[in-house]
Amino acid sequence: MSSVCSLAGMLANKCLLKGPYLPRVLLQYTTVRFRRKPRWLGTAKSKLFRVPERRQQLEDEVNELKRLHNNYHTQMKAVRRFLRDEVEAFKLVSRAGMVIQTPEEEAAEWNEVQRINEDWNRKIAAIRDKRLEEERQQRNNYILERLAAKEQRDQDRLERIEARVRSEKEQAKSFITRDNIDQAIELALVQPVSYNFSLDVGGNIQRNAKTENVKVES
Repeated sequence: MSSVCSLAGMLANKCLLKGPYLPRVLLQYTTVRFRRKPRWLGTAKSKLFRVPERRQQLEDEVNELKRLHNNYHTQMKAVRRFLRDEVEAFKLVSRAGMVIQTPEEEAAEWNEVQRINEDWNRKIAAIRDKRLEEERQQRNNYILERLAAKEQRDQDRLERIEARVRSEKEQAKSFITRDNIDQAIELALVQPVSYNFSLDVGGNIQRNAKTENVKVES
């Protein structure tokens, strides 16, 4: 072992420990220093026929160990027996309320339980069907209301469109077209319209130097 340590110390002073070989060298050194002998090597020749000497114990120590061993096992046996008795007593108490029945009575009781279960299932099914029917009716009413509201919205929209069309048709009568452009020019010359006016604070129209006031409709 001293030779291995000296070899590692010599390698530590060389350039190998300063390069990338440092972790590898240290790992090998650590493995060799602390590893145990593999199993496949067998017993060493120096220890092949060696019989290990059995260590002699004092008589008082042996007696004390036996006493502690016996006390431990006795106490553990008592605890296990106590727990077993408790379990058996619980079983007896739980079985005391049970009545021993014949196979015919058990079959009759099973049939009765099945009948009660079927009655419960029928009641629950009836309640469920009623609830589903109410939900279906509410859904239908909701859909009908939505359809009626949509129809009303469409009707109102159609009425607004028709009113807009009628209004445009009425206004179209006063439009200037190729046919009445001459009449419009003559009317404009006969009835000139002046937009050269101003408004005062009271909302009156002031036309040039005229003193006549015209109230603007608000």
